[in-house]
Amino acid sequence: MQALTVIACILAISISSMDLSLAIIWGRKASLKWSRFLIVFASTLLGVVFSYAIVQFSYLFEDSLAMTVFRYVWDVLFHLDIGFLIVFIPLFMNWVIARPMPVYEKVMFSVITALFAACYIISAIVGDGVFSYLKYIPVLLVIVYTVVIMSLNYTKSEQKSVRAVSVTIISVSALVILLFAFSLFFPSLSPAILPLVALLYFIMLLVFLFVAIDNQEKRSEKKNEEIEKDKSRLADEIIESFHITEREVEIIKLIKAGLTNKEIGGKLNISVNTVNNHIANIFSKTGVRCRIDLLNLFEEASW
Repeated sequence: MQALTVIACILAISISSMDLSLAIIWGRKASLKWSRFLIVFASTLLGVVFSYAIVQFSYLFEDSLAMTVFRYVWDVLFHLDIGFLIVFIPLFMNWVIARPMPVYEKVMFSVITALFAACYIISAIVGDGVFSYLKYIPVLLVIVYTVVIMSLNYTKSEQKSVRAVSVTIISVSALVILLFAFSLFFPSLSPAILPLVALLYFIMLLVFLFVAIDNQEKRSEKKNEEIEKDKSRLADEIIESFHITEREVEIIKLIKAGLTNKEIGGKLNISVNTVNNHIANIFSKTGVRCRIDLLNLFEEASW
């Protein structure tokens, strides 16, 4: 069973590594405070499954003092990550649906985290027993809370992307609850349940990141379109205010392209003297003295 669990963990680690990479990419593009928290979230999820995999992998070797200490250290790291997620997941889910999380709920999950830590410490001292099962009740409470909060607020959002993410979170959380129930009836399979739960959450996070990155790209495209419109409007205003002709506009564009007067003449099939006259007129109308000043004047224009 340990070998099967380790294989499931390796699969979960592969997906979580992709999650972390996408979270970093989105974080660099979004430049939001919460994007950094998302990176922490993805890192913590990766830490959970990695530390759990190390513990399960250690069972494949003969027991020794060094192996026991090694296993204990990673088991502590695993439970620290779980404790962090008990507090963080409710905050993250409320952020997804833009719901301000009440103070009493934050306090409640802090207390639940403390209870989780207490159950873990007692189970570590007295050995496997009722406390080893009780410590997972806080995790189950977080999952149930997630289903309830997301279900109640699903219809309040008009954005399709938010609804899609909400449906994914609700579906994954419901499957996780079923897996927990399954582990109660088949305790021998319970070691493999956690990597499967992690895998489901990694898939959920993957969906969220794909939606978030796609929305970020759309916002960037919209912003670029608005910038181009502003530049075009600025160019029209400059042309109108200085009474610049169409031929002079063509010459300004070629100057911006870095062409010499001779090259501009060849491009427009006019003589160099004609080009010189047009440029002199442009300088006179705009009040500039050289090409650099002219380019600075039209720097913000789209053309």
